Amino acid sequence: MGSEIHKEAFTEQDYQAFEDAWLSELAFVQQLFTENGEHFSESKHLGYELEACILDAKYQPAPINQKILSKLDPSLFTNELANYDLEINGSIFNFGPSTPIELKQNLMMLCHKAGTAAKKFDSHLGLFGVFPKLMPEHFDPKQYQSDMRRYTLASQRIYELRHESIHVLLHGEDEVKLDRDDVMSEALCTSLQIHFQVPFSRATEYYHAALIASVIMVGFGANASLVLGKRAWHESRIPIFEQSTDARDQKRREKGDEKRVHFAHGYINSWLDLFEQNKDFKILFPDVVDAPVEKLYHFNLHNGTIWRWIRPIISQGKDGKWGLRMELRVLPAGPTLIDIQTNLWFFIGLIEGLVKKGIDLTLIPFEVLKNDFYHIAKYGMQHTFHEPLEGQTVVLNEWISQEGLNLAKEGFESLGVKDMQPYLDIIQARARTGQNGAVWQLKHFEKHNNINKLVEDYMTNFEADTPVHQWSL
Repeated sequence: MGSEIHKEAFTEQDYQAFEDAWLSELAFVQQLFTENGEHFSESKHLGYELEACILDAKYQPAPINQKILSKLDPSLFTNELANYDLEINGSIFNFGPSTPIELKQNLMMLCHKAGTAAKKFDSHLGLFGVFPKLMPEHFDPKQYQSDMRRYTLASQRIYELRHESIHVLLHGEDEVKLDRDDVMSEALCTSLQIHFQVPFSRATEYYHAALIASVIMVGFGANASLVLGKRAWHESRIPIFEQSTDARDQKRREKGDEKRVHFAHGYINSWLDLFEQNKDFKILFPDVVDAPVEKLYHFNLHNGTIWRWIRPIISQGKDGKWGLRMELRVLPAGPTLIDIQTNLWFFIGLIEGLVKKGIDLTLIPFEVLKNDFYHIAKYGMQHTFHEPLEGQTVVLNEWISQEGLNLAKEGFESLGVKDMQPYLDIIQARARTGQNGAVWQLKHFEKHNNINKLVEDYMTNFEADTPVHQWSL
């Protein structure tokens, strides 16, 4: 959830000074956008972040991330909200023939380092969208919150803005409830976040393609169907995160103001629309520093507390050019490293393939697209959505096995990446069998009704790096 905050408390003067500073930086960004893109990069880059659960020898949450992180490079590994989680920060890659193997080697190397450090404390790393053994007692911040003031301040500020507790409520096969006076319920979620820098001249097309691809991937990659021992949404991270960080009071909720975590506010004409939407959100951390406007410190801090499922980011490269990148946030962690690579490449291939098609990516009415996103997140990839090429209603996994696969192939060709057949084979097999992490967990739970056995079997498959569509019960 970001870097550390410099202060422990804030005054009204801090909020005003912060607003003045970030509005000045917004004006700087607005000026960049008016100068015909001459300051922006046209290159594409790829990066990722991966959140992992820390489990003890009995596969219970192990609140020891500080011990493990003390053995690791802090530029590559960092805290998460709960002290039984940590985050792995991957390298940045240019696109070319060898990128898939380079990314695979980077991912395996970093996970091996983290896993080796964990073993020193008789613990393991696990990759779950939601770890099924988490229970309400695991959200006590005194025992399980990572030692960063940022997390305490987030809880305090959201409570101030809401004037009431946070209520997490999910209706799946079972009803799931969790009430908190802090943001610790968000610790249920562990994710894969993909960073994709896109060409400035086509950035709006890439954003719209990413919206469509997010609908597909929230079903294809779902891995969070068991929450607090109950059957919830196929990708339960979506409602959990949206509700856990909802800073709106009752009046703003009734008015229909946007949540801090949301799919999107609509189609856009420019990425500037996204950055200007940030005016609609209350400041969480008025952490004022003495920094030049072009550093965008306050701009980025505020933008980083608005957790869109596709977060727009602007940053300056070493060459002085400004880059626009999307942080693609809909994918869960896991189930295995090979599944993570497949999910990542399918997401990128779909986006690139949709842009290459040159079609109207706003053909589907936005509210229909948005409804599809939540429908698929709840019910999974064996349900219908509006496919992007003609807007027809089709079953998602059937569409993936044909049109989706072809789109990804076109995207890979456009990006110049090679040796993608192993990933294409897994995409097709998962779509054909209909089994992703969420489906396997639900089937296993219905057959055995034993969370301990489920986690043991899951970890056996994870450690063997067996693609999830091959997992048995």
